[in-house]
Amino acid sequence: MCGQVEGFSYHILNDHINSDDINSNITVNVTFRSTLMNKKPLYFVAFYGDAKPFDREIDVELLGVDMRHILGNATNCPKFNNNGTCAANLNLVNASIIITNLQMNKLYGVTICAVIDPHNLTYPEVSGVALGMKSKANRIFIDSAAFKKQRPGLLTGLIAGSTATLLLLLVGTFIWIQRKQNAKVKMHQLKLEQMKYNNDLRYTNLPKKQDIWELERRNLIIYDDQKLGSGAFGSVYKGRLIGIAKGNKNAQSTLGINLMRAENCDVAVKKLLEYADQLSKSEFLNEISLMKTLGYHERLVNMLACITETEPYCLIVEYCSDGDLLHFLRKRCAYMMKLTEMGIDYDEPNLNEKIDQTLVITLKQLLMFAVQISYGLEYLSQKGFVHRDVAARNILVHDKTNAKIGDFGLCRYIYRDSANYKSKGGRLPVKWMSPEAIKHYEFTMQSDVWSFGILMFEIVTLGGSPYPGIQPDDILDHLDAGGRMDQPDNCPNNYYEVMRSCWAQEPSMRPDFGTIRQKLASQLEDITDQYSYLKLDNQRDYYNVVYDTDVLKDTKGTVENDSADEKFEVERMKRKDMLDNALSQEDHRDKTSSLSYSIGTVRDRNVISNGS
Repeated sequence: MCGQVEGFSYHILNDHINSDDINSNITVNVTFRSTLMNKKPLYFVAFYGDAKPFDREIDVELLGVDMRHILGNATNCPKFNNNGTCAANLNLVNASIIITNLQMNKLYGVTICAVIDPHNLTYPEVSGVALGMKSKANRIFIDSAAFKKQRPGLLTGLIAGSTATLLLLLVGTFIWIQRKQNAKVKMHQLKLEQMKYNNDLRYTNLPKKQDIWELERRNLIIYDDQKLGSGAFGSVYKGRLIGIAKGNKNAQSTLGINLMRAENCDVAVKKLLEYADQLSKSEFLNEISLMKTLGYHERLVNMLACITETEPYCLIVEYCSDGDLLHFLRKRCAYMMKLTEMGIDYDEPNLNEKIDQTLVITLKQLLMFAVQISYGLEYLSQKGFVHRDVAARNILVHDKTNAKIGDFGLCRYIYRDSANYKSKGGRLPVKWMSPEAIKHYEFTMQSDVWSFGILMFEIVTLGGSPYPGIQPDDILDHLDAGGRMDQPDNCPNNYYEVMRSCWAQEPSMRPDFGTIRQKLASQLEDITDQYSYLKLDNQRDYYNVVYDTDVLKDTKGTVENDSADEKFEVERMKRKDMLDNALSQEDHRDKTSSLSYSIGTVRDRNVISNGS
């Protein structure tokens, strides 16, 4: 596994460096921290080579530098056993590797790989590989200008300078002590004067520590008539930010600060109910606190500001114009099925002006969504967070092309000494949960990977229902018996292979999000628009969901025929009656609610109650 480290840094070990000899060999010690949570590496290998800088900031943020050739490698294991394992006792969390024979004024890339199985070594490919398949290469550049020759008299100058600095320090300390004593005397006099004129004033409020995320309520407009969603704690409304959200300055990268220019823009406002109980308030404040620590990422619905000093509490996040991914996909599924039933070919929508091109989606667009979401989940896992509710209903879409991970109400931080989070139970979305999460209520990075496999199924089936015909109470028995969903229509073989790998019964056998992202990105680069149009079969059970009424009317031209709408709905209702009671309950939930944002995460869709 390569590139799964953070905190990369290096320092030079040479005692003396001649800056005039740029060909002299430099030895550096690189240090880093492993971000692997559940897979303990045996040792680390550093691959280094010539590199060039990336032009785009997003590539720099995700991939570091563009390493072109591997010049050599080094390891932190000084001695190996016969079976390929390391014979030394290594620090595998805060590790270091010594790299030799580097030169000044050359840009190097260093990719750190963790060796899990010594008999299954896969070295990173760097030459002629698509960006999506590359692992991160950290930057090393040794500037010769930093190593100038010491001039005669330098030692004398240093001694003289140190003596002068010490004297100035002593004098400054004496002056500071005197001023402090004088200030204490003046403060005592002021307190006496205050007590003289304010005899009844016995208590005073200490000044609050300023929270950079806190927003004054007057700088926020909430459109009460534009509700975006609702949930256990309150409702979500569209709003307008007046002025600048200062919280974005707290984003944890230069790229994040540049991209999050939140000023006079549309926002989504999660508003807690004024009569909410203390538990709801505590959970809501926990979600706000967690989002403050997440940092910026382009594939997350980022926090912009909050209002917690006065009630009702509000969480202000980025506004996504197209709602949640589940309804976004189902809307297009309904439209494309309707075109098919009416004999209208949408393979070339540009040639038919009666077709609404924005409601025709291609396999390439679906793969793009999958890649974008895997980017966001990779970032969350590297930061040590488990989402716990990865599903299409919790992904938001902006400008019809950008997917962002939202709803962090269930998200939790996993400490490095404990790679799982144990839930207290409650109503849980079992059709998206891994077997170990259903059995023990334990959530890990690997259980998020399982849920992402279900999300991949939702994407390729345009919002299809997972495990159709199977009741939530029977899911665990079905999974333990080896039952998995079959390859759906329009699903490429390599896409299904990634999906099935996410559903490995043993958590340690599931891929990490970095590997998933690389595989999906490679598939995306190979696909063309010409062969990516979907053919939908309305007899497939996973398509048998009741779509919102407005979906069937949001079309153009001849597709708006009312009689066709009625016929289409009647046929769909007949197919719906063939499903079992569990699926009917899920479909009823989809029919009665098309809300795109959630707050507190509603848990009444394909759920079972586990108790507290």
